[in-house]
Amino acid sequence: EITKTLDNVRKIIDDKESQLHKYDELIKARFVEMFGDPVLNSYELPEATLPELGELGRGVSKHRPRNDPKLLGGDYPLIQTGDVANADLYISSYNATYSDFGLKQSKKWDKGTLCITIAANIAKTAILEFDACFPDSVVGFVANDKTSNVFIHYWFSFFQKILESQAPESAQKNINLKTLSELKVIVPPVELQNEFVLFVRQVDKSKYDDMYIYKCTRI
Repeated sequence: EITKTLDNVRKIIDDKESQLHKYDELIKARFVEMFGDPVLNSYELPEATLPELGELGRGVSKHRPRNDPKLLGGDYPLIQTGDVANADLYISSYNATYSDFGLKQSKKWDKGTLCITIAANIAKTAILEFDACFPDSVVGFVANDKTSNVFIHYWFSFFQKILESQAPESAQKNINLKTLSELKVIVPPVELQNEFVLFVRQVDKSKYDDMYIYKCTRI
């Protein structure tokens, strides 16, 4: 009886893992349906660069060594490339903080900023759910009224593997701000982008509910 129960629990977990993956596929399919293939720009939409669509800038970490204890342990969230890569659409937690001294040698980005990794993890993106600092291995993007950070996040999902494969590799793979600045981004009408963002929010709510059930079954 216990074995049967455990088998049922494992099946629920496997089903939920599959379901969570399908939510991501659903959003990408909706993106292509609404905007075409963004790599080929199959709908021949207008294009612009990221600097034309908002504020684009590298994170700041001036002090060396970067792991100096006096930089850390304060009240200011510090986001690293791994935090971005391991997040879904939103970064909702953090593993390190800056002190007042750490903040002074860095820059605090506002909640809602899209974080883009450019070292180790290449072109992984996620949106801050709180004000935070990050080092120069992460780039921040804040959309203007021509686009939205949610739209840009999913646009990047089609280019991530391409950018990663093109990244030069020394000690670790990396790309630079110039590479990101020269990318051509499709720019559909804002009304269509807003419709897509609303769809994402609806799917995200269902995904969140399923993730809660998934986590409960694993406890």
